[in-house]
Amino acid sequence: MMSLLVPGLLATSVLFASGIRQLSAFKRGDGRDFTSLWLGIAGCVLSVAVVIQGLGDNGGRPTTGLMGTLLGALLLLIVLGSSLKHPVNALLIGVAPITGLFTLVASVISPVSNQLRPLNFETAVHIATSVLAYGAVTYSGTLAILLSWQHAKLRERPLTPIISALPPLDAMEHLFLRTVQTAWLVLTIALFTGVFYVEDFWAQQLAHKTVLSVLAWWGMAIALWQHFREGGVTRIMRKTAIVGAALLCVGYLGSKAVLEFVL
Repeated sequence: MMSLLVPGLLATSVLFASGIRQLSAFKRGDGRDFTSLWLGIAGCVLSVAVVIQGLGDNGGRPTTGLMGTLLGALLLLIVLGSSLKHPVNALLIGVAPITGLFTLVASVISPVSNQLRPLNFETAVHIATSVLAYGAVTYSGTLAILLSWQHAKLRERPLTPIISALPPLDAMEHLFLRTVQTAWLVLTIALFTGVFYVEDFWAQQLAHKTVLSVLAWWGMAIALWQHFREGGVTRIMRKTAIVGAALLCVGYLGSKAVLEFVL
């Protein structure tokens, strides 16, 4: 735990500083703050380092804090990458501090047990990509809902302060598209590694999760096909992304709740 404390606290401080800098720039009416971007990049690197060290200390088994940190780093990377060409920097106000909070949890709370047999590399990859896929698909669904709401509100006059504060519509659509592409790719890897490396498919109660994950994969694939065929971000693309995110939420959170609290 102590080996994670210093880099964890440093990552948390840097990520909070990134969010605060971007918030200050946003209040001044400045959509881009390059100091905030560089702090976000540094915080992302430090967070990934915490995840790698934490997994090593825990025999390759992920804790809630480590998986939350990995997910936050992925979302942060998507926002930072998109911000190079599109003004979506305002999203750092929320994404950077949330990633920092998960990193703090991962660095302060000790692993569940260090006496467990270490996971093999293939299983660890499957677990990590499954969590990343869940987060990326859920994030794309959230962005789809936000985009649909933004499309509806932009038709109203005068514009509300909230709509005026959001990044431009084309920038949000670009971020949404990149998120869908990332979600589909990571979910593909998660399903592929699951087929080949899960030890006991039926005993581990994975059938329902797999079916819903495959349906979510098709939702992301249809959304990308809509973009390829129509160009831009269509209404059907947004709807299929929302359905895919809902299916994956049911597959992971819903089934977990049933297994823990009902059965």
